[in-house]
Amino acid sequence: MERIAGTEVWFVTVELPAGSRVEYRYEVTGPDRTDTIDDPLNRRTAADPFGVNSVATAPGYSPPEWRVHRADRQPGKVETARIESSAYGDSRTFSAYLPVGYPDEAPYPAVVLHDGSDLLEYASLTTIFDNLIGKKTVRPFVGLLLDPVVRNREYMASADHARFVVADVIPYAEAELSISSDTSDRIIGGASLGAVASLATAWMHPGTFDSLILLSGTFVSATGGPWNRSEELRAVVDFMAEFTAAPGAPAEHAWMACGAYEALAADNRAFVPILENAGLDVHYEEHLDGHHWTSWRDGIGGALEALLASPPDRPNG
Repeated sequence: MERIAGTEVWFVTVELPAGSRVEYRYEVTGPDRTDTIDDPLNRRTAADPFGVNSVATAPGYSPPEWRVHRADRQPGKVETARIESSAYGDSRTFSAYLPVGYPDEAPYPAVVLHDGSDLLEYASLTTIFDNLIGKKTVRPFVGLLLDPVVRNREYMASADHARFVVADVIPYAEAELSISSDTSDRIIGGASLGAVASLATAWMHPGTFDSLILLSGTFVSATGGPWNRSEELRAVVDFMAEFTAAPGAPAEHAWMACGAYEALAADNRAFVPILENAGLDVHYEEHLDGHHWTSWRDGIGGALEALLASPPDRPNG
């Protein structure tokens, strides 16, 4: 950075391609410590589970219209469900999104999403659901929004977590929340490690889910991108090796998106042909963004529109 002469203002110039969106912080190094801070001269910020980042956008970026709350849209509701888990041997909770009019159109498709509370808080999830259903671009569905107790253990391709989803959550939702028993009506997805948990659950229990939503998946391998050396991710590296050697048939469709500016972009690009070779119909796109909840907000609506499209004779409104 350079200082503007005669002032206490420092600046740096970064050129961004058209349509880009980036989140950033400044690193301030003093004699005894180093801190990161948001930009005091930039009022545009975005929150995530770790705090607040400053935001810069280039001309051409515009957030999708599905993320904007509309007063004329009737909202669905989010309820909390508590179940006894045979997989973990304890009592666990998750959130259920119920569309407006529930249960009029039962049985409903089910969309299982990991890190549910964070998606609700940082990715405008209920607004997205309400808008897509209100526009009739997707069929009304029930959202099963999961939260981990120990994320770095449960979401790293854990067999216990996979059993929790398939043996505990799905049967409960069939019995109590009017979801369809038809596999073609089931989607599982998540972002980052949540994408790994989604893929692992579908792989360990083939025939349970029709489609995957994989956002910025932590698909690191022993020969992959810059995160592959982290011992903390060893369980993921081992899972990726197992999956690549014997992918089986985890689902029929996969909708993938990744930020072009994140360290996982190369790993996600490399994973596309692996899924295609396993017989999945794969859609992949990159956003000019990073590994952020807003990027996932911008992507998840397109995934739902593609995977839960309304019948062609149903008018859009």
